[in-house]
Amino acid sequence: MATPDPLIRGIDRILIHAQDVERVFARFRHEFGLPIAWPLADCGLLVSGGLYAGNMTVEIGRFTGLGLPGTWFYGLGFAPWQPTWEMVEGLSSRKILHASPLTLHYESPFVMQSTLTFLRDFLDGQPNTAFWLGRGNTRVGRALSSLRTWMAGTEAGSKTFSMLLGSSLVFICDNHSNPHQARINELRATWRETGRHGPYGITGIAGVDIEVSNDLGCWKRLLDRPDLNADSIHSFGTGPLLRFHPGEENRLLGIEFACADLPSVTQQLRDQRSLVSADEKRVTLSPGRMDGLTIGFSQSPTTSLDTT
Repeated sequence: MATPDPLIRGIDRILIHAQDVERVFARFRHEFGLPIAWPLADCGLLVSGGLYAGNMTVEIGRFTGLGLPGTWFYGLGFAPWQPTWEMVEGLSSRKILHASPLTLHYESPFVMQSTLTFLRDFLDGQPNTAFWLGRGNTRVGRALSSLRTWMAGTEAGSKTFSMLLGSSLVFICDNHSNPHQARINELRATWRETGRHGPYGITGIAGVDIEVSNDLGCWKRLLDRPDLNADSIHSFGTGPLLRFHPGEENRLLGIEFACADLPSVTQQLRDQRSLVSADEKRVTLSPGRMDGLTIGFSQSPTTSLDTT
C-alpha cells in the first residue's frame, strides 16, 4: 500500500485568546523581544496582532462576541504542504472530520486572504456541532464559505462565528498575501542576522506542548504517525516540535522558547522570583507571571531556527 503524501508542513502559529489583547500583546512584544508580524488591528472577526518568533508566529487575539475572561492558548494552526483543496482531499482520505474551508479577506492592517480549515476531535472545547454542517465541496459547504463577508463585516456575523468556534481549536491555515509574505521574509532575514532577541536571547520556539487523555487516532492520521502515543514527540523537519503529554484533558499546554544561554536566563528568572521549576534542560515561568500561560525555556541547538 502506497504511503500518502504528508499533509502538514509544520506549525504556522499558536493563537492566544486574551480579553485584554493590548496588554498581553505588549508583554510578549517587550518582555520577550518578539518583532511585530502584523500590528494589532480590528479585523472584523477578531482583534488580532501577530508576533514573529523565529520559526512560527504567536498570534494574540480576541474574538468579537466571545467575552470570556482570562488568557489561554486557544488554537493551533498548521501550514499545509498542498493547496487547500488538495489538502482537504487528504483529510477526507484519512477520515479526519473537518469543516468546509472558509476564506477570509482582510484589507487592514494589510491586504490578506487566508483560507482556514477547522478540524474536529483534536482538542476539548472544540467548535460547536452547527459549524460542521457540510464538509468538502458541497452545496452547504459552498453556502458556508459564502458567509465570509457577512462574518467579517458585521457585528452579528462576528458573534455568530465566535460562538461556532467554541473555546479551543486546531486548524490548517493557507495564507495568500504577497505583502504578508514579504513581511515574514523580511522578519526572517532580520532574525537570522540578529541571531537572538530580547532580554532572554530567544532564537525561536523549541516546541508546542499538548496534553492528551484519550484515543490519539485523529492525531495519528493527521501526522501519518501510527506509532504515536501520549509520550510522543513529532518533528516536522524544521520549526517547532509537537510534543504530547498524558493527562486528563485534550488541550494546549504551553510553548517553550529556545534561548542562546539557558543558565543566564535561569539566573535572570531566579532573580525575578519568576521560576516555577528549573533543571539543566528546561526552566518554566510561573504561570501567574504570564496570565496563567505555561511558558518554558530551553537551550537552543544550532538547528533551532527556521530554514524554510
